[in-house]
Amino acid sequence: MDPALEKAQVSQIDDVSRNTNGQNDAGLDLNNHQKLNRDDTSNLRLDKHGLPLVPQPTQHKDDPLNWSPTLKLLIALQISWLSCMGPMSAAVINPAFVPLGKAFKITTVQVSYELTVYIIFAGVGPLLISPLANVYGRRPVYLLGNLLAGITNIIAGHCTTWNGILITRVFNGIGAGSNVAIGGATICDLYFMHERGLYMGVYTFFLTNGPHLAPLIGGYIAQNLGWQQCFNIPGYIQLGTFLITLICLPETLYSRKSTTTSSSDYKPASYTDLLLFKRGRLADRNLRATDFLEPFYMLKYISILIPGLYYMISFGYGTVLFAATGSSLFAKFYHFNVAQTGLLLSIPLLIGCLIGEFNAGWVTDYMVYRYAKKNDGVRKPEARLDAIWLALLLPIGVIIDGVCLTHYKTVGWVGAAFGMGIACLGLQVATTVVYAYCTDCYKPQSAEISTVLNTFRSIFSALISFYAIPLGNRIKFQCAWLVFAMLNVAFLLPMFALRVYGSRWRGYTWQSPPRFHNDI
Repeated sequence: MDPALEKAQVSQIDDVSRNTNGQNDAGLDLNNHQKLNRDDTSNLRLDKHGLPLVPQPTQHKDDPLNWSPTLKLLIALQISWLSCMGPMSAAVINPAFVPLGKAFKITTVQVSYELTVYIIFAGVGPLLISPLANVYGRRPVYLLGNLLAGITNIIAGHCTTWNGILITRVFNGIGAGSNVAIGGATICDLYFMHERGLYMGVYTFFLTNGPHLAPLIGGYIAQNLGWQQCFNIPGYIQLGTFLITLICLPETLYSRKSTTTSSSDYKPASYTDLLLFKRGRLADRNLRATDFLEPFYMLKYISILIPGLYYMISFGYGTVLFAATGSSLFAKFYHFNVAQTGLLLSIPLLIGCLIGEFNAGWVTDYMVYRYAKKNDGVRKPEARLDAIWLALLLPIGVIIDGVCLTHYKTVGWVGAAFGMGIACLGLQVATTVVYAYCTDCYKPQSAEISTVLNTFRSIFSALISFYAIPLGNRIKFQCAWLVFAMLNVAFLLPMFALRVYGSRWRGYTWQSPPRFHNDI
């Protein structure tokens, strides 16, 4: 090996161990594709396979990377539940679109606009919230966001005008969307790169299936208790969750600036400090006007833009399409009542996502490990993209659903349900791979990445209810759904290019990692 290159590698490894470098989270994934010299890693902390941990933790007990596996899991489950609660509370009303429309004397399509309003503000609102989470901590955002969502849901349940419900959806979207936007960042706060696929998969499974769980209970609530309780009951659950997280969800934001192992005057924060918003270790982080532009700055990176666009299309046509159209179409074609619609919009999608996640998170972790084992410890984020092939099931499922809806007179509802489940299997794989890959590439900017993915997903999904059914009525649903499936395939193709050339692209000068938040 060239002496100059070897010296540069040793310098980079030392930087990783001090956690002060400005490189991406792949850390040991050198863009020149050179293998690491194992003699140079003697001072690094290793995983159970003998490979260097990425990122390298400090020796302080309050570093979330050093917390016990049990505490990490409890936190991961809490933030996963919060990410589930927001979309779920908004979607409980979906099976009740027909009675809700009758109550306010509007069409079912017009009723779906309340979901549209929620989705838009769930995507746009976090652009103003996530910078606060990088300065004041994740915990305040989780608590206040969930509290706002719970209160506005209860208010919606007592509204007597349609405009009143739409206004509550605005604030509900901002509150619930803020929790969703920073969930991926919290997973990155807690877990090393070799664990991140599994736990990011747990988080994304909850995130994706919030809207799928909602109709399972929403249909029966609406049919037996009235549409008002579709807002009230989720609101009370969110308030109960607020009380739990108030005493059980510690702060995970950890600034590594001036907290190196040689710091003799550093005082680790206690668990109580992490609950009481004591920001001693975050005092060096200040809010700046430019912080609100950082999510947009991340769009310059190919490894963020391509997956973000693909995820946007996948989420829209892999789940929101069914939620926005299912209540109307299955009542019209198959004469489903509210409870039956709820079951249909829930069970097939839940099963599909569950099967998909069993073939996603832990599988991508293994793929990264396998690559590192063959390349002297180099963990390459692109290795996760080998799992993206299963995402091809998403457009296949959409096509099956569209064909069954068109031929509803001769094809039973089971065929459409089967197609929806297949689509969600592909969606879950795509979601986990995208979240894990993007945060692997740029871990310090994980909050901005999660916000970008959330915004892309929300803005695109919000528009589906405006054109999906009208387009299906005009050109037949099998043709409309085929168009949606082909769009998904078109945005999937660049992901395969990213698998082959992504590491090289990240090595370009104009793709150099951002300099902000490198102390996280």
